[in-house]
Amino acid sequence: MSDSAIRSGVEQALLARTWLLIPSFLIGPEVWRGVAEILEMLGQTAIIPSPGRTKPDDSDHLEPWLCDVLDSLPDDLNGPLVVCGYSATTPRLPMVADALIASGFEVTAVLMVNGRIPEDGVSPTERDSPFMDTLDALVRPDDYLPPWHRWWGSMVEDMLPDDEQRQRIFSECKPVPRSVFDQPIPAPELPNSVGLGFLGLGDMYRPSYDHAVGEGWAATRVDGEHLDLVVQPVLVAGAMLSLCRRAESLTPRPVL
Repeated sequence: MSDSAIRSGVEQALLARTWLLIPSFLIGPEVWRGVAEILEMLGQTAIIPSPGRTKPDDSDHLEPWLCDVLDSLPDDLNGPLVVCGYSATTPRLPMVADALIASGFEVTAVLMVNGRIPEDGVSPTERDSPFMDTLDALVRPDDYLPPWHRWWGSMVEDMLPDDEQRQRIFSECKPVPRSVFDQPIPAPELPNSVGLGFLGLGDMYRPSYDHAVGEGWAATRVDGEHLDLVVQPVLVAGAMLSLCRRAESLTPRPVL
């Protein structure tokens, strides 16, 4: 590759974009903090929404969450917008992007980081009965699930060897209603102008990565662990920038 081609690729990757970095509803916005700081250092704008929590008896867990995400963006935002979600939030990303486009925002890419591939009208537990059994065993008498980091014991603690990092992330893990996993999630088809990308961290979501590759999405997988966006934010931010450029350049874009 020539020097001019390399420069062109770097310049394209670093074009000013606004990154909507949506955390898992099981964890909290702090999980994106390091990546957001790296993106900002590279001339990007990063917004991390902090949606409120729903209650077990709420009939709809999605609409209030979606409204909070949309409200995190300023009305006067101009230029390309990248919708990026992590872990349990990835199935909700087409719903977010569709609503943003309907509101007049220019969404150029949807990037999914280590989560499930969206399926229209499918609930999170519908495709994974062992996971549903795990949740049922964890649910408390008040119909809440314990904070996410308590589901996995030392496995999650080992992913965050730094005590200060671990405390920051775990402090934002709050109980969530068990019923949030039973609500079907819409996944509207997005315009061909929206690129699709998947970033895999280690092997936890290898089936999703393989699906993305098979569908012709822009896909990248790095060795590591599920919480490496906290532990290795430089690596993850760099992978996201490269992935975004590839997703935006796919023509024609494979449909979701």
